[in-house]
This record gives sequence, C-alpha cells and structure tokens, in this order.
Amino acid sequence: MLWAIVSDIAADLLCAGRGEVGRLAIGFVGSAMYTVLPDILSVFREQFPAVELRLHELTTQEQIQALHHKQVDIGIVRSAIIESGLSTECVLQESLVLALPQTHPLSAQVKVSLCALADELFILFPAKMGPIFYEQIINICQQAKFRRKVAQEAVQMQTIIGLVAAEVGIALVPASLQNFHRSGVTYRPLQEQTPKTGLYLAWRQDDSSPVIRAFLSLAQKTTEWESNRDDT
Repeated sequence: MLWAIVSDIAADLLCAGRGEVGRLAIGFVGSAMYTVLPDILSVFREQFPAVELRLHELTTQEQIQALHHKQVDIGIVRSAIIESGLSTECVLQESLVLALPQTHPLSAQVKVSLCALADELFILFPAKMGPIFYEQIINICQQAKFRRKVAQEAVQMQTIIGLVAAEVGIALVPASLQNFHRSGVTYRPLQEQTPKTGLYLAWRQDDSSPVIRAFLSLAQKTTEWESNRDDT
C-alpha cells in the first residue's frame, strides 16, 4: 500500500513537472475568440485534461495589470506591449477591415478607400484601454490626411460592432471580427495597404511554471499549424 502511495506521488510530481496538472488563469481580449483562441483551448484541454483553466475576458491594459499582480498567468493581448518584467510573442498578424452599416452607401463597394472615410463618424476603442491599437487607427487616418471624428468609444469589439449595426458610426476592426456575424453590418477590405494588427501571448518573464510553459509551447505550435494550413 505504501509503495502504491509513493508511486502515485511520484507520478503526480512527474506530471506537474511536465505541466500536465495544475491551474492556469488566462486573460484574453474578446476578439481573440473569433480567431486562434478556441483552437488553442481545444487542443490544450485535449492534451492536458487535468489542468484547470480559468478564463478572464479583459482589455490589453487590464491584462497587463493582472499579469503584474499575478491574477492571470498568461495574457492574449492586441498589441506588442513593452512592459518591464513581461514577455510577448506574436501568434497572429491580421489586416484591418472596415465595418459599416449594411445600409451605408459604401457597402456597395468591393473595396473602400480611406479617403472616402474623411467625413464619417468613427466608433473607437478607448485610448487608455488599448493605446497601441488606438494609435494605429489614428495614424491610419492621419496618413489619409484627415482627422477622425469620434461618435462613440466602446471597450469590447462586440459592442463596437453592435454600435455599427445601430448606425452610430463606422469602425476599423481586425479582420477576424468578420467571424462575428451580426445582422445589419457589412465588412469591406480597404484599398490601401495599412499596418496589420497583431495578437500576442504575454507572460511574466520570471515565471517558470511548467503549466505556463506547456501552454505557451502548445499555443505556438497550434498557431504555426493554422498558419501553414491557411497558406496551402
């Protein structure tokens, strides 16, 4: 009996060392659910069923604070954050597309020029919640030689799309948001080349938890496979 108990403890320690048991708190931006995150979670649950996952939908800035305060172990953020003590790695680069009401005259176009947006009202993500993504939108408008007019700010991408459906304004959003089907909304690519927006894994540099390392490794492999599949 004693030998069986010792064997069980040794097996548990071995599993823990490989990241096969434990608890993992993951923060994520809402838009991640329309792209790589569901696949990553599905594969991770299949390979590590004994790891308890706790998911928290948070903005990029909220995730930075949560990582520093050890409230989450891994973040999935919308920009390459530069923060002391944190590391990031890109898992997805995607283009921006235009979300506009289905009844909008520009919805008849196959592609929309940025210049056509000069007089439009924009729905924007708040600067304090995601300053890098916010600045990216502002810079795109400036490069097209107009200053954006803000109709409304919204924290969640789903809310932004809902406001577009309500004809409050238009929005530039990551292309993966096209997977969020909402009646009354049309998505159109832009004529001009614009900087892509990224989705990044973020974690504490000094955290050597096997569970965290296992998730990071699996996430990287999963997104590499998805990228290779899309290229074929």
